[in-house]
Amino acid sequence: MDDPTTTLDAEAGASHTELDNKNGHSLHSKVLKRLETVPDIKRDTSGITTQYIATGIVNLGAFATGVCVAWSSSALPLYLTNTTILEEDFQAFNGTHSKIGVTPRGSWVVSLLCLGALFGAVPSGLISEHFGRKKTLLYLALPLLVSWILVASSPNVYGLYVGRFVGGVAVGAFSVSVPPYVEDIAESHLLPALANFYHVLFACGLLFGYIIGMVQNLSWLAVLCVTIPVAFFIAFIFLPESPAYLLSQGKSSEAKSALRYFRGIDNDVDGELKAIRETLRNFAKNRVTFKQLFTTKATVKALVVSFGLMIFQQLSGIYPVLFYSEMIFCSFANPLYDREATYIPSIILGFCLVSSTYFSTMFLKRMRRRVLLLCSFTGMALSLGSLAIYYQLKASNLSTSKTWIPVLALCIFVSVYAAGAGPIPWLMLREIFPPNVRRRATAITAGFHWFLAFGVTKLYQNLEKMVQAGWVLWNFAVICVIGTIFIYFFVPETKGRTLEEIQNELNGIHKRRAHRHVIQVETIAVASS
Repeated sequence: MDDPTTTLDAEAGASHTELDNKNGHSLHSKVLKRLETVPDIKRDTSGITTQYIATGIVNLGAFATGVCVAWSSSALPLYLTNTTILEEDFQAFNGTHSKIGVTPRGSWVVSLLCLGALFGAVPSGLISEHFGRKKTLLYLALPLLVSWILVASSPNVYGLYVGRFVGGVAVGAFSVSVPPYVEDIAESHLLPALANFYHVLFACGLLFGYIIGMVQNLSWLAVLCVTIPVAFFIAFIFLPESPAYLLSQGKSSEAKSALRYFRGIDNDVDGELKAIRETLRNFAKNRVTFKQLFTTKATVKALVVSFGLMIFQQLSGIYPVLFYSEMIFCSFANPLYDREATYIPSIILGFCLVSSTYFSTMFLKRMRRRVLLLCSFTGMALSLGSLAIYYQLKASNLSTSKTWIPVLALCIFVSVYAAGAGPIPWLMLREIFPPNVRRRATAITAGFHWFLAFGVTKLYQNLEKMVQAGWVLWNFAVICVIGTIFIYFFVPETKGRTLEEIQNELNGIHKRRAHRHVIQVETIAVASS
C-alpha cells in the first residue's frame, strides 16, 4: 500500500511540474512571438555575408579575366620595337624577351586570348554539368598558371602565342561557369546584386592590370599576374559544391549541408531543397539539345536578340579600347614616346570602368533595360564621334595635342558602356530564355561573343593602318547608332515582366488587357439601365 504522504507529495510535485510546464510553455510562446516580430540579425547576417563572400571568391575568376585583358595594354608597348624607343631601353623593358621580335604580330598576341576563350566557353557548361561546378572552376586555375609561366619564360613569339591561347581557354570557361555557381548559391532577392559581381570584379582586374603596368618589366608583370589564379585556387577550395549539382547527383545530405552553409545554420533549408529538387526534375524532363534550340519561334527570336546585342556590344570597339588602351593614348600623345603619359591615362580609364560598373547596379534596379541600352549606345556613339573629330583635327594640324580630351572621351565611353551595353546583354540571357534552354543558349552566346571579340581585336591594328584611327573610331560610332536602332525595334523590355509574358511577346502572342472587358461590362450595364 502506498504511503499517503508520498502520494500527496507526488501529486503536489506533478501539479507543480504541470504549473512549471505551463509557465515554461507560455514563456516559450512569448519568446517565439518576439522572435517573429524582431528579426534575428545574427541569423540573417550570417547567411547573407556568406553568400557575398563566396560570390566574391568565385569571381576572382572574373578578376583574373580582367588581368588577362589588361596585360596586353601594359605589355605590348614593351614588346614593340620602333625608332622612338632606344635599343638599351628596350633591352631593359623586355628582360628575357629582348629577342622576341613580336612587332608585326602584336595583334595575334592580343587576339589569341579571345580565340582561346571561344574554345573554352562553349563546352564548359556541359563539363560543369558532368564533373561539378566546383571542380570545373577549381581546375581552371591550372591553364591560367601554365599561361603565365609560358608568357614569362617563352624564348620566342610562338610560346607567347600558346600561352595567350591557353589562358584564353580559362577566360572563356570562367565567363560561362561562374554565373551558374552564383545562381545556385544565391537567394532570389540577392541574385541581381550578386550577379553583377562578375562585371565589377572583371573591371577591378582590368584596373589591377593597368596599375602593375608601371613596373615596366615583362617578367615581373607576369609574376604579379600569376598570383591571381593562385589566390583563387587557395580561396575557392574551401567553398562547398553547388547544392543544385549535389542534388542532381543524388547526394541529398551533402546538398543540405552545402545549402545550410550558404543560408546560415539557423535557417530551415528543407523547403528550398524541395524547390530545387522540383526544378531539377522539370529540367530533366524538358531537357533540350543544341539542335532543338532552333525549333521554337520564341527561342529563335531570343537567340536573335542575344546575338544582336553581342554583335553591337563587340563592334562598338570596347575590347580594342581595353586591350590597346596604352597604344591608343600613345597615338594621341606627343610624338616622343612617354610611358608615363600612357599608363596613367590607362589607370584613370580603369578606375572609371570600376566605379561606373559598381554604380550600374542602382541603374539596373530602377531603370528599364531598353532605356539603359538606348542611353548607353547613344552615349558611346557620341563619345566615339567626338574623339574621331578630335583625332582628325589633330591630324590636320587644326588642334594641338591635348591628352585630356581622349582621356575624357574614352572615360565617358567606358562609363556609359558599363551602365548598359556591358552587363545587360548577359543579364537578359536569364530573362528571355526558359530554364531548360538557358545553359545551352548561354554557352552558344558566350562563344559567339568571344568569336566577335577575336575578330575585332585581330583586325583593329590592320584597320588602323589602312584607314587611320580617326576613321576606325567613326566606324565604331556608326555601329553604335545602328545598335540603337536595333534595340528600339527588336529588343523586348524584360524588367518587371514574367518569363511567360516575354515568351508570349517573342511568339507574337498579344493578350488583350483586362480593363477593356471591364469597360465593356460597364457600358452594357449603363445601356440596360
